[in-house]
Amino acid sequence: MRFNPDHVSREVGPDGVEHTYVSGSLAVRMFVIFAAAYIMSYAFRAINAVIAQPLVAELGLSAGQLGFLASAYFLSFALMQLPVGVMLDRYGPRRVEAVLIGFAALGALLFAVADSYSVLWLGRALIGVGVSACLMAAVKAYSLYFRPHLQASLSSWMLVAGSLGALTVTTPVEAALPLLGWRGVFGLAAVLCVLAGLALWFALPALFKPQKAQSVGDMAQGYRAIYAHPHFWRVAPLAMITQGGFMAFHGLWVGPWFTNVVGLSNSQAAQNMFWISAVLMLGYLALGFMTRRISKAGGDEDQIMLIGMGLSLILFAVQIVQGSDSSVWGWLVHAFLISSGIMTYATCNKPFPKKLTGRSSTALNLLIFVGAFSIQWGIGLGIDAFTGMGLSSTDAMRLSLAFLWLMQLGSWLWYARPGRKTSHLIPFSAT
Repeated sequence: MRFNPDHVSREVGPDGVEHTYVSGSLAVRMFVIFAAAYIMSYAFRAINAVIAQPLVAELGLSAGQLGFLASAYFLSFALMQLPVGVMLDRYGPRRVEAVLIGFAALGALLFAVADSYSVLWLGRALIGVGVSACLMAAVKAYSLYFRPHLQASLSSWMLVAGSLGALTVTTPVEAALPLLGWRGVFGLAAVLCVLAGLALWFALPALFKPQKAQSVGDMAQGYRAIYAHPHFWRVAPLAMITQGGFMAFHGLWVGPWFTNVVGLSNSQAAQNMFWISAVLMLGYLALGFMTRRISKAGGDEDQIMLIGMGLSLILFAVQIVQGSDSSVWGWLVHAFLISSGIMTYATCNKPFPKKLTGRSSTALNLLIFVGAFSIQWGIGLGIDAFTGMGLSSTDAMRLSLAFLWLMQLGSWLWYARPGRKTSHLIPFSAT
């Protein structure tokens, strides 16, 4: 597709390095196409919360088996993060994401036709591989082609797009299940993944020149410097346990919470999940505007993340204690507040130069998705273990979530401890 060369400018920044920036319709197109791919990624992440009941009914899965199946996405996604980081910094976001999303199409097709648990798990894992670059490719593209003061708000607006994906797999998918079944839904998703890949490859200009001055092995060494940086390990537990824990709960267990704990029907649960996703989207949208203003004014936008995630922990505790009496309004407020967790990416990247942003983002993303995989499966194992000890399914889920809450509180206190602001000033150098 042709583009207006006037929408691409090259400027030498204060660091003496030439930067390429996009503007106008090209900037809008770039955001929309990357956002569309991320909608698919988020939809795949959240869909199991809606299809959990039909899957259990058809296949007779235990809570542990359901958790392991759903979390296959997180496991393969996590394992891809370090290779994805190197590929993004070496080959650029457009090429990498366009190729990988083809694996998501293959995984969705395999999931749709699977006749055994192992094939379902493989399909789910391939989906995780295929969408493993959707957010990180966008973050890399924005860091390359958009001005610095837009970075935090662009990340937030990407999550707005992601929330649209979560919205599409709540009430709309639940309404489509009688007509298409969960297999038909995944078949349709495979087609949409193919269309997203074609848009990435053909509708965006090839602005990025592959970086071949360094070998892949040399580029991988950048992770050593990232993982050795103390600021990374200040942010990582908060991102891994609190952000990853919310992804695990929102991506699967929020549905069984409404059906098994509160006692709602599957359609009522899907309606509640629709509103939770809608409020989450509003939270990301509000966060984008707030962080942009605070950043331009020279303020500390990380305070928003610290306060928002701290308040979300209070709401999470209230919901666990209330159990069957918990209100959907509490989950709505919780979703709005925890949207601030997306800022862990921008916060983590602060000490690192642009040439490492792909690797620094995926280094953090690896831990987030390891956390999501472990927590999503762990909640299922916890439910099975506690019910085996004689607890009701309601109390088993509440107790499993209580353990998660304690870990999240510890990660928040670790980040909030004195000395947080000075951690951004630690000298850093890497090849």
